[in-house]
Amino acid sequence: MKLFWIILLFISCNAIASDRISYCNGIFTFIPPKTLDINFIKKQSKLDNCKSELTVKLKNGKKAVKLSFPSESNQLNATPPTKEVLDEIKGKSAEIIYQSYLVKHQNGDVKVDTFIKKNKDGSVESIEKDFYFSKKDTYSIYAAYKANPDDMDDAAMLNSLERFFLSLQVNWN
Repeated sequence: MKLFWIILLFISCNAIASDRISYCNGIFTFIPPKTLDINFIKKQSKLDNCKSELTVKLKNGKKAVKLSFPSESNQLNATPPTKEVLDEIKGKSAEIIYQSYLVKHQNGDVKVDTFIKKNKDGSVESIEKDFYFSKKDTYSIYAAYKANPDDMDDAAMLNSLERFFLSLQVNWN
């Protein structure tokens, strides 16, 4: 029975690896969320500027986000925003909720900062997520996306970006 589980684990790991997409001649790879237009990403991999930016978009083409790299590599160690900064981000909204998490692993570290703005009724006005990826604190990738909670495409883009960043593996040249 133990051998069965080992074989099953080996097969599932190979299945995941086969779904990886290489970008920019293998500088980084990721497991593509089904909602992203993978052919659009592959076409960009052939461009001369493929080391400085990447645009990802949903398959339906309605939403797109530009990823910046290299980005500041010190973002993973940044302190949480102060009350004054959160008040500035909150603007005219009644409330702002800040959440953050950091995932560390050998392929690079991922930090996701989330800012949820609520109105006076307690309804969510907007959700903004800032995504950071850094490997060995020498090079990083950054993206930010602000979503309307009533827009399904916005929700799909937020989910896709989070999955994208969490699956990144980098081999910086």
